[in-house]
Amino acid sequence: MATHESIQVLSSDAISGLQGLPSKSVQVGITSPPFYLLRRYGTSVMWPDGWKGELGHEPHPNDFVRHLLNVFDEVWRVLRDDGCLWVNLADTFNNKQGKKGTTNAPDGSNGRFAAGGRGYAESLRQQPEFFKHYVPGVGHKSEMGVPFRFHLAMTDPKFRGFIDAGSGPQWICRRTIIWAKSLIRLESQEAEGNAMPEPTQDRPSRNYEFLFLFSKRPKYYFNRRAIDVPSRSSHRTEDRANAGSVWQTRCEIVLDSEDEIEGLWRINPEASPYRHVAMWPRALVLQMLLPTTRPGDTVLDPFAGSGTTGEVALNLGLKAILIESSGL
Repeated sequence: MATHESIQVLSSDAISGLQGLPSKSVQVGITSPPFYLLRRYGTSVMWPDGWKGELGHEPHPNDFVRHLLNVFDEVWRVLRDDGCLWVNLADTFNNKQGKKGTTNAPDGSNGRFAAGGRGYAESLRQQPEFFKHYVPGVGHKSEMGVPFRFHLAMTDPKFRGFIDAGSGPQWICRRTIIWAKSLIRLESQEAEGNAMPEPTQDRPSRNYEFLFLFSKRPKYYFNRRAIDVPSRSSHRTEDRANAGSVWQTRCEIVLDSEDEIEGLWRINPEASPYRHVAMWPRALVLQMLLPTTRPGDTVLDPFAGSGTTGEVALNLGLKAILIESSGL
């Protein structure tokens, strides 16, 4: 365990780290778990259902969601009653070709690497089982609906039972945010943003991810005014409006006054100086923490990655608890 005046770093898997934290000690949970079948971080864990392996590489997406519930059940315990939880997830395609090729990608996986850029490609090449396996029962080339399964399991006890997760907390999903990494203006066919290129030729590219906002209670702390944007329908500069639920990565949002699509939030897509290939933009973390924290509050990230959450929390005068098994 490493400590700072305002930051505590726990080098362990998420469940073990959470179990050592006191109940109702955290105001906000904010995290991006490993996405299903997309990356390897090298940490094998024995899960409560008896399966031993790395989160995100379970035999079936329902098993993955069940293990996420194991983690977020503990987050519920450590979260204050007026607190909230942000979770970033994206979907995964089922693919029979595995690591040796990507569907309709020219030159197989080499085409994918070439499309993704040199630095990203080299990071992926170091992961020997980048594509782990094919999931029987789900169609070849189909999206597996992982974020939707997760949403249902967090909020619907019947679906939680369907995936054999047992009894547990029932979260309230207050909003699903679309984090758009690029956009196309259909009238002009102009593209903007910086999503990861894809060589696949038979579907639109994946240029967005989901951000789920959960709370424990119907009433919780959320100061929407902290992220309202200047109103375009008023001549008074002090008037502000709801920024909506689609955030795009391009430039700073908090002072954004450009004439854009209603509800569009722009956040800078930062290149990572680390070998962590799934690093959050700092402005995205800022956008989530501004309305949900007060000075001196404690923020928790059980999948802390390169530590961006802690950096932003520190700049906001917050405390942070970061849990990461692969080392910060």
